Amino acid sequence: MRCFVLWTVLSCTIANGQQSPEDSLKSLQPADGFEVSLWANEPMVNNPTAMDIDSRGRVWIAEGLNYRMKQKQFETLKRVDGADRIRILSDSDGNGKADKVTVFADNIFPVPQGLAIEEVWKDGRYRGARVYVGNSPDLLVLEDTDGDDRADRRYPLLTGFRGTDSDHGLHGMTFGPDGKLYFTVGDARYGADKVQMGEPTFDVTDKSGRRLSASRAGTVLRVNLDGTNLEVLAYGHRNNYEAAVDSFGNVFASDNDDDGNRGCRTTWIMDGGNYGYQHPDSARHWAEELPGVIPKIVGTGNGAPGGLAIYEGSRLPAAIAYSVIQVDAGTHQVNAHPLVRHGAGFRSDHKILLKGDDPWFRPIDVSVAPDGSLFVCDWYDAGVGGNRFTDQDTGRIYRLTPDSRDVAEVARLRAARHPKKSRTLASSATDELIGSLGSPNAATRFAARELLVERGADARPALMKMFEKGQPHERARALFTLADLPHTGRSDVIAALGNEDSRLRETALQILARDATRESVVAPAAARTTEPPVIAVMSDILPLVDDPDAGARRALIMAIRNGSTDQFGSALVRLAKSWDGRDRYYLEALRAALINRKPDFVRSLFNELAESAKQDGWGNEPVAVPPYYPTITNDAFPRPDDELARSNSASRVIGLAWALQRADSLAAMRRLLKGNESEFVEQAADLALSQIDDPRAGELMVERLAAADHDPQRSRELLSRVAIGVAGPWKDLRSSEALRQAVAAALQQSELRAAASRAIAKSKLPGFSEDLMAVAKDASIKIEARAAALEALGKLKFEPSGKLAADVLQLSRGKDRGDPLTLAGLAVLASFDGEQGKRELRPILSDDAFPLDVRRRALQLLVVRSQGAERLMTIQEQGNLPKDLASEFAFQIHNHADRRVRLKAAELFPGSKTTAPDVDAVLSLSGKADRGRELFFKNKDIACSRCHRVAEQGDMIGPDLSSVGTKYGKRELLYHIVNPSGAINYNYVAQAVLLADGRVLTGLVIDRRDTGVTLKTAIGETIQIDNDAIEEQRAQSISLMPDGVASKLKQQQLADLLEFLSTLRQASR
Repeated sequence: MRCFVLWTVLSCTIANGQQSPEDSLKSLQPADGFEVSLWANEPMVNNPTAMDIDSRGRVWIAEGLNYRMKQKQFETLKRVDGADRIRILSDSDGNGKADKVTVFADNIFPVPQGLAIEEVWKDGRYRGARVYVGNSPDLLVLEDTDGDDRADRRYPLLTGFRGTDSDHGLHGMTFGPDGKLYFTVGDARYGADKVQMGEPTFDVTDKSGRRLSASRAGTVLRVNLDGTNLEVLAYGHRNNYEAAVDSFGNVFASDNDDDGNRGCRTTWIMDGGNYGYQHPDSARHWAEELPGVIPKIVGTGNGAPGGLAIYEGSRLPAAIAYSVIQVDAGTHQVNAHPLVRHGAGFRSDHKILLKGDDPWFRPIDVSVAPDGSLFVCDWYDAGVGGNRFTDQDTGRIYRLTPDSRDVAEVARLRAARHPKKSRTLASSATDELIGSLGSPNAATRFAARELLVERGADARPALMKMFEKGQPHERARALFTLADLPHTGRSDVIAALGNEDSRLRETALQILARDATRESVVAPAAARTTEPPVIAVMSDILPLVDDPDAGARRALIMAIRNGSTDQFGSALVRLAKSWDGRDRYYLEALRAALINRKPDFVRSLFNELAESAKQDGWGNEPVAVPPYYPTITNDAFPRPDDELARSNSASRVIGLAWALQRADSLAAMRRLLKGNESEFVEQAADLALSQIDDPRAGELMVERLAAADHDPQRSRELLSRVAIGVAGPWKDLRSSEALRQAVAAALQQSELRAAASRAIAKSKLPGFSEDLMAVAKDASIKIEARAAALEALGKLKFEPSGKLAADVLQLSRGKDRGDPLTLAGLAVLASFDGEQGKRELRPILSDDAFPLDVRRRALQLLVVRSQGAERLMTIQEQGNLPKDLASEFAFQIHNHADRRVRLKAAELFPGSKTTAPDVDAVLSLSGKADRGRELFFKNKDIACSRCHRVAEQGDMIGPDLSSVGTKYGKRELLYHIVNPSGAINYNYVAQAVLLADGRVLTGLVIDRRDTGVTLKTAIGETIQIDNDAIEEQRAQSISLMPDGVASKLKQQQLADLLEFLSTLRQASR
């Protein structure tokens, strides 16, 4: 029977597109200098979600066979009782393959995520382990108290985490060199507890009685091992699956974003940092163009990053000697991001260590073994994320080692291994423990650290020797351990402030500045009011104000940021003066320390900086300008060798003004800009002023607009910035005579008319309607400017513009295409409430004298509103809608934002009966990518490019598919086409909004503010809805992508489309 079952499983595996472990191994491509081997596979491991490796080289695996089964039913997968478990795998005979499995704990329902092993040793004997596991709502501790590798205690260390049964909940357990547990909580969406955007992702009271809550998306946290002093280190991630901590205490995190945004990233964590996700003031995905947001160090585009680890040392090829190792289940890769200290922070790059061609290869976690090799666990599944998985039976573990064929490299690595004698925790010798503290394996060095701290003063001589003579990362580990020794800890760390290695000076500062109350959202009843610990060492740390290393100075800024101005004001002025005018991370540290200082201090600081700048002077060379970071795409980031333009004395003052966004800088800015002749300084000043909400900043911008009439390009930019400001925080300037005169002057200039018209409409400036009418009517003016003026009149709802729009439309009769003025006329008529404009638009639909593009646009404008859509359905029912508009009409009504319109459309115009294609038949056909491309972009029946973009072509309603072939094989691609609601990517979950008037609008929420939301519908229209008009809002289980797309294509056409999609492996640029 067992053989029959195994044969059945293997047959299904082949049928479903899976590969055998041996074949999948052959498809893996390690980087030069590495080789990969299969260490374990099913049935020894199934559906791994996380991994850790203990000091004896045993691999601990968290398995989640019942993923999503608390909230969702699957057609082919059933809940397996007790199967959410942790298993220990070992290679007992040393042949490079696991041969023994022990179940440490089971029934960790709904799914264990994140795994960290704290081994317990006493008198050289292993006594058991405490294993920390993420399992929302609990951070669980599973404890083996007698060393038999079975958990006999189970208890929550902390509870109150949201995102139950969701990979957006609690996960990513790891230990830091400070003896604390670090972990992550995603945005908690899409779980069984139905957390909505803006709701708390956790509400936890730690063991010291402090209550912490956060509603700012994904967070990075740490806590003492006894559950006390829970801290929020950073927020504003989306779904940061894991954090990793290097030997110097630097924290790094992966952040998982959905396809289409090209936003997956690796971040370096600054205490208290906001990482920008869902920022209310930015339309960009991570808001890195805004001050107060910490930029990523690496952008990896589309994908699904999982676990990560820090590799330090020389036991693997030198290319990754100090790197973040990150796995990506979406792109089937293991990546290395070599870390390079750059100014006050880090820069990195992207190297592929392991790449899989098997589309089921889903690396989910990575760990470093005691011998320095890398282990990668593979979830092994056709899909990843989006509430979907397809398999419960498989899982693999691979081992990545130096290439044994490179004899010279292997010899070098063996010689470089330190220590030469194998170290073990099964020893009472302090020197042995020091060797274990130097291990590349996290569990080994953490256990050694705890044992050394237990020894107290007896361990200090050996630790001091390691601190003085070890490798840099070993010295940092020794310093963290020394810091926790009683009596001598603080003095040893203070002494390290004078170390010749700037990284150790920085580490010493961070240790001295530790404070668990400053960056957390603490309930008032539990808040403590003790001064930050840096007060006690103020005289020791302040000499670093002139440290030559920007990283050490940044650490000092962060250490004193919560101190009083009386104590640290003069130091902060000196630290501000030492900013190089280009380093974004240093600038963000300054912002954290200065943003809440009293106005008198901030004004004095800017006046002093401006006076120094005036004395130094500056030329007209290019300078770095805000945001000091590339933001052209979501995945843009600076490489280690990339250089920004230099700065000058004026641009540095302006950059600080941009960062602080305070009106206290305006007087100094005005002094600087008076008589300035540098166009680059002017550009930087425009950016800085546009970030200041105070209307006085707007007044200064208006002055600059009036003075810039000799430079059309700059005037257009200023008009746009002023309009945005007046539409927002500078609204009081609508009555400004200076602004009226500046805009009136722009309206008289041919090169500025269009920009001025758009500015008037955006800011709703009064008194310009007649001027705009004159521009729109004047045939001697360029048509683009006339169109802008006419469209502005429509947005201002100026009644007389309706007749002008109607007259303009008549001029397009008999032409092949509509010009900009004609299309603007359509927009004007559609903008008026009531029937006036609609009566003008409807006859256009059936009048063949009008160009087809004009008639099509008229239909789109008429159908946007529910009443117009229903009127057109009546016309279609009567057979009076022209046939050449039928396809456009069908697309619009079946994808309408209003649910009632969609239901009525389905009833009146059901279309052909949809049938599912024969999957195996389609996959057996040979497709042609060029024919598939034609279908994608030009077939009106399926209209792929109406919602999806490929290589900058198409629209962005659904995900960008430019690299979808990297993530999915053909079978999984076909599944998503046939079943668009089967696994909706999280960023594309539609929201149904019930309005007070009874309408139900459906779309994607693309902007969410305190005043309301903006929906983007399936037909590409954006709808702004005030909160006052919203009765209820619910996430939908139905995709915006319509069902039945596959039924509109023949089998060969589907094969062609799949072939085209499978070739898409490069992100759009």
